[in-house]
Amino acid sequence: MNKRGQVTLFIIIAVLILGAMVYFIYPRIKASLVPTAPASSVEKCMLPVITEAITKISKQGGSVNPSLYYMYMDNKLEYLCYTRENYKTCVMQQPMLKYHIEQEIGNYVKETAVNCVNQLKEEMQGKGYTSVVNFKNVSVELTSSDIEVVVNVTATFTKQGTQSFNEFVVRKPSKIYDLVMMTMVIMNYEATYGDSDTQTFMAYYPNLKIEKIKQGEGSKVYILTNRDAGEIFQFATRSLAWPGGYKTTL
Repeated sequence: MNKRGQVTLFIIIAVLILGAMVYFIYPRIKASLVPTAPASSVEKCMLPVITEAITKISKQGGSVNPSLYYMYMDNKLEYLCYTRENYKTCVMQQPMLKYHIEQEIGNYVKETAVNCVNQLKEEMQGKGYTSVVNFKNVSVELTSSDIEVVVNVTATFTKQGTQSFNEFVVRKPSKIYDLVMMTMVIMNYEATYGDSDTQTFMAYYPNLKIEKIKQGEGSKVYILTNRDAGEIFQFATRSLAWPGGYKTTL
Protein backbone atom coordinates (compact mmCIF):
# COMPACT_ATOMS: atom_id res chain seq x y z
CA MET A 1 0.00 0.00 0.00
CA ASN A 2 2.89 2.36 0.83
CA LYS A 3 4.50 1.69 -2.55
CA ARG A 4 1.20 2.36 -4.35
CA GLY A 5 0.84 5.61 -2.45
CA GLN A 6 4.35 6.68 -3.40
CA VAL A 7 3.73 5.89 -7.09
CA THR A 8 0.47 7.84 -7.02
CA LEU A 9 2.23 10.79 -5.40
CA PHE A 10 4.99 10.75 -8.04
CA ILE A 11 2.36 10.68 -10.80
CA ILE A 12 0.54 13.66 -9.29
CA ILE A 13 3.81 15.62 -8.98
CA ALA A 14 4.77 14.77 -12.57
CA VAL A 15 1.37 15.94 -13.83
CA LEU A 16 1.71 19.20 -11.90
CA ILE A 17 5.21 19.81 -13.29
CA LEU A 18 4.06 19.05 -16.83
CA GLY A 19 1.08 21.37 -16.41
CA ALA A 20 3.34 24.16 -15.18
CA MET A 21 5.67 23.69 -18.15
CA VAL A 22 2.77 23.85 -20.60
CA TYR A 23 1.36 26.92 -18.86
CA PHE A 24 4.60 28.92 -18.93
CA ILE A 25 6.35 27.63 -22.05
CA TYR A 26 3.47 27.07 -24.54
CA PRO A 27 2.60 30.80 -24.98
CA ARG A 28 6.19 31.43 -26.09
CA ILE A 29 6.08 28.51 -28.50
CA LYS A 30 2.72 29.66 -29.86
CA ALA A 31 4.00 33.20 -30.40
CA SER A 32 6.84 31.92 -32.57
CA LEU A 33 4.81 29.57 -34.77
CA VAL A 34 5.43 30.59 -38.39
CA PRO A 35 2.11 29.45 -39.97
CA THR A 36 -0.04 31.80 -37.85
CA ALA A 37 2.18 34.75 -36.88
CA PRO A 38 2.65 36.30 -40.35
CA ALA A 39 -1.05 36.15 -41.24
CA SER A 40 -2.18 37.66 -37.95
CA SER A 41 0.48 40.36 -38.15
CA VAL A 42 -0.60 41.44 -41.64
CA GLU A 43 -4.27 41.33 -40.67
CA LYS A 44 -3.73 43.53 -37.61
CA CYS A 45 -1.73 45.97 -39.70
CA MET A 46 -4.20 46.14 -42.60
CA LEU A 47 -7.63 46.24 -40.93
CA PRO A 48 -7.57 49.93 -39.88
CA VAL A 49 -6.84 51.19 -43.41
CA ILE A 50 -9.44 48.84 -44.94
CA THR A 51 -12.02 50.25 -42.53
CA GLU A 52 -10.93 53.79 -43.40
CA ALA A 53 -11.17 53.09 -47.13
CA ILE A 54 -14.68 51.63 -47.11
CA THR A 55 -15.97 54.37 -44.79
CA LYS A 56 -14.69 57.11 -47.09
CA ILE A 57 -15.81 55.43 -50.30
CA SER A 58 -19.29 54.60 -48.99
CA LYS A 59 -19.92 58.23 -48.11
CA GLN A 60 -18.92 59.43 -51.58
CA GLY A 61 -20.73 57.10 -53.96
CA GLY A 62 -17.92 54.62 -54.48
CA SER A 63 -14.90 56.81 -55.27
CA VAL A 64 -12.07 58.18 -53.17
CA ASN A 65 -11.91 61.37 -55.28
CA PRO A 66 -15.16 61.82 -57.25
CA SER A 67 -14.85 63.98 -60.35
CA LEU A 68 -18.57 64.44 -61.08
CA TYR A 69 -20.37 64.94 -57.80
CA TYR A 70 -23.11 66.68 -55.81
CA MET A 71 -22.20 68.34 -52.49
CA TYR A 72 -24.44 67.09 -49.70
CA MET A 73 -23.76 67.50 -45.99
CA ASP A 74 -20.08 68.26 -46.68
CA ASN A 75 -19.69 65.05 -48.69
CA LYS A 76 -18.92 64.79 -52.40
CA LEU A 77 -21.59 62.36 -53.59
CA GLU A 78 -20.60 60.94 -56.94
CA TYR A 79 -23.27 61.06 -59.67
CA LEU A 80 -23.68 57.40 -60.53
CA CYS A 81 -26.30 58.19 -63.17
CA TYR A 82 -26.29 61.67 -64.72
CA THR A 83 -27.43 63.96 -67.50
CA ARG A 84 -27.07 67.72 -67.55
CA GLU A 85 -30.00 68.03 -69.96
CA ASN A 86 -33.62 68.40 -68.89
CA TYR A 87 -36.40 65.95 -69.89
CA LYS A 88 -33.86 63.17 -70.55
CA THR A 89 -33.01 60.07 -68.57
CA CYS A 90 -29.51 59.74 -67.17
CA VAL A 91 -26.51 57.79 -68.37
CA MET A 92 -24.81 55.41 -65.95
CA GLN A 93 -21.40 56.74 -64.93
CA GLN A 94 -20.20 53.55 -63.22
CA PRO A 95 -21.95 50.60 -64.89
CA MET A 96 -19.42 48.21 -63.27
CA LEU A 97 -19.80 49.71 -59.81
CA LYS A 98 -18.71 46.67 -57.78
CA TYR A 99 -15.49 46.32 -59.77
CA HIS A 100 -14.87 50.07 -59.54
CA ILE A 101 -15.20 50.02 -55.74
CA GLU A 102 -12.87 47.02 -55.48
CA GLN A 103 -10.27 48.92 -57.51
CA GLU A 104 -10.70 52.04 -55.39
CA ILE A 105 -10.19 50.09 -52.15
CA GLY A 106 -7.17 48.31 -53.62
CA ASN A 107 -5.52 51.57 -54.65
CA TYR A 108 -6.28 53.12 -51.27
CA VAL A 109 -4.72 50.30 -49.19
CA LYS A 110 -1.77 49.43 -51.45
CA GLU A 111 0.79 51.69 -49.79
CA THR A 112 -0.18 50.39 -46.35
CA ALA A 113 0.07 46.81 -47.63
CA VAL A 114 3.68 47.44 -48.70
CA ASN A 115 4.48 48.88 -45.26
CA CYS A 116 2.77 45.96 -43.50
CA VAL A 117 4.79 43.42 -45.48
CA ASN A 118 8.05 45.23 -44.68
CA GLN A 119 7.02 45.41 -41.03
CA LEU A 120 6.33 41.66 -41.04
CA LYS A 121 9.82 40.98 -42.38
CA GLU A 122 11.38 42.97 -39.54
CA GLU A 123 9.19 41.24 -36.94
CA MET A 124 10.15 37.77 -38.13
CA GLN A 125 13.84 38.67 -38.25
CA GLY A 126 13.50 39.89 -34.68
CA LYS A 127 12.28 36.40 -33.75
CA GLY A 128 15.38 34.86 -35.24
CA TYR A 129 14.04 33.90 -38.67
CA THR A 130 15.87 34.38 -41.91
CA SER A 131 13.21 36.26 -43.89
CA VAL A 132 12.83 36.90 -47.60
CA VAL A 133 9.67 38.89 -48.28
CA ASN A 134 8.67 40.66 -51.50
CA PHE A 135 5.38 42.48 -52.13
CA LYS A 136 3.60 41.83 -55.46
CA ASN A 137 0.17 43.44 -55.49
CA VAL A 138 -3.19 43.75 -53.75
CA SER A 139 -6.56 42.45 -54.95
CA VAL A 140 -9.96 43.16 -53.41
CA GLU A 141 -13.32 41.41 -53.64
CA LEU A 142 -16.66 42.41 -52.15
CA THR A 143 -18.63 39.37 -51.02
CA SER A 144 -22.03 38.99 -49.40
CA SER A 145 -20.42 38.68 -45.96
CA ASP A 146 -17.16 40.63 -46.05
CA ILE A 147 -14.51 42.64 -47.84
CA GLU A 148 -11.67 40.32 -48.82
CA VAL A 149 -8.26 41.86 -49.35
CA VAL A 150 -5.53 39.58 -50.70
CA VAL A 151 -1.95 40.76 -50.26
CA ASN A 152 0.05 38.82 -52.84
CA VAL A 153 3.69 38.20 -51.89
CA THR A 154 6.62 35.84 -52.14
CA ALA A 155 7.67 35.14 -48.57
CA THR A 156 9.89 32.53 -46.90
CA PHE A 157 10.80 32.25 -43.23
CA THR A 158 13.62 29.91 -42.21
CA LYS A 159 14.49 28.70 -38.71
CA GLN A 160 15.02 24.98 -38.23
CA GLY A 161 12.83 24.55 -41.31
CA THR A 162 11.27 26.79 -43.94
CA GLN A 163 7.73 28.05 -44.39
CA SER A 164 6.62 29.76 -47.60
CA PHE A 165 3.64 32.01 -48.37
CA ASN A 166 2.31 33.49 -51.61
CA GLU A 167 -0.52 35.52 -50.10
CA PHE A 168 -2.03 36.89 -46.92
CA VAL A 169 -5.82 37.17 -46.87
CA VAL A 170 -7.47 39.83 -44.71
CA ARG A 171 -11.26 39.76 -44.28
CA LYS A 172 -13.36 42.53 -42.80
CA PRO A 173 -17.00 41.64 -42.06
CA SER A 174 -19.23 43.97 -44.08
CA LYS A 175 -22.63 44.19 -45.78
CA ILE A 176 -21.51 46.77 -48.31
CA TYR A 177 -22.00 44.21 -51.09
CA ASP A 178 -25.79 44.24 -50.56
CA LEU A 179 -25.86 48.04 -50.66
CA VAL A 180 -23.85 48.11 -53.88
CA MET A 181 -26.15 45.56 -55.53
CA MET A 182 -29.22 47.65 -54.63
CA THR A 183 -27.47 50.78 -55.88
CA MET A 184 -27.01 49.12 -59.26
CA VAL A 185 -30.73 48.29 -59.38
CA ILE A 186 -31.59 51.92 -58.63
CA MET A 187 -29.15 53.13 -61.30
CA ASN A 188 -30.86 50.92 -63.88
CA TYR A 189 -34.29 52.31 -62.98
CA GLU A 190 -33.00 55.88 -63.10
CA ALA A 191 -31.41 55.28 -66.52
CA THR A 192 -34.53 53.57 -67.91
CA TYR A 193 -37.47 55.38 -66.27
CA GLY A 194 -35.93 58.51 -64.76
CA ASP A 195 -36.80 57.51 -61.19
CA SER A 196 -37.07 54.52 -58.81
CA ASP A 197 -39.72 53.18 -56.44
CA THR A 198 -37.87 52.94 -53.14
CA GLN A 199 -40.92 51.75 -51.18
CA THR A 200 -41.25 48.67 -53.37
CA PHE A 201 -37.55 47.91 -52.98
CA MET A 202 -37.80 48.13 -49.17
CA ALA A 203 -40.86 45.87 -49.18
CA TYR A 204 -38.79 43.18 -50.91
CA TYR A 205 -35.68 43.85 -48.82
CA PRO A 206 -36.82 44.87 -45.30
CA ASN A 207 -33.25 44.82 -43.99
CA LEU A 208 -32.51 47.84 -46.23
CA LYS A 209 -33.54 51.42 -45.60
CA ILE A 210 -33.57 53.54 -48.77
CA GLU A 211 -33.90 57.31 -48.57
CA LYS A 212 -34.41 59.41 -51.70
CA ILE A 213 -33.98 63.14 -51.12
CA LYS A 214 -34.86 65.36 -54.09
CA GLN A 215 -32.85 68.51 -54.67
CA GLY A 216 -34.00 71.75 -56.28
CA GLU A 217 -32.14 71.56 -59.59
CA GLY A 218 -33.24 68.00 -60.41
CA SER A 219 -30.62 65.99 -58.57
CA LYS A 220 -31.54 63.24 -56.13
CA VAL A 221 -29.55 62.05 -53.15
CA TYR A 222 -29.88 58.38 -52.26
CA ILE A 223 -28.87 57.10 -48.83
CA LEU A 224 -28.96 53.32 -48.43
CA THR A 225 -28.59 51.79 -44.96
CA ASN A 226 -28.26 48.16 -43.92
CA ARG A 227 -30.45 48.03 -40.82
CA ASP A 228 -28.61 45.04 -39.34
CA ALA A 229 -25.02 46.19 -39.83
CA GLY A 230 -25.64 49.95 -39.67
CA GLU A 231 -23.53 50.50 -42.80
CA ILE A 232 -24.48 53.13 -45.38
CA PHE A 233 -23.86 53.84 -49.04
CA GLN A 234 -24.88 57.19 -50.52
CA PHE A 235 -24.73 58.65 -54.00
CA ALA A 236 -26.41 61.14 -56.33
CA THR A 237 -28.34 60.94 -59.62
CA ARG A 238 -29.82 63.45 -62.05
CA SER A 239 -32.38 61.99 -64.44
CA LEU A 240 -35.52 63.20 -66.22
CA ALA A 241 -35.06 66.61 -64.62
CA TRP A 242 -37.43 69.50 -65.27
CA PRO A 243 -36.38 73.13 -65.59
CA GLY A 244 -36.90 75.51 -62.70
CA GLY A 245 -40.53 76.43 -62.01
CA TYR A 246 -41.96 73.05 -63.01
CA LYS A 247 -43.16 70.49 -60.50
CA THR A 248 -43.38 66.78 -61.09
CA THR A 249 -44.97 63.91 -59.21
CA LEU A 250 -42.03 61.53 -59.79
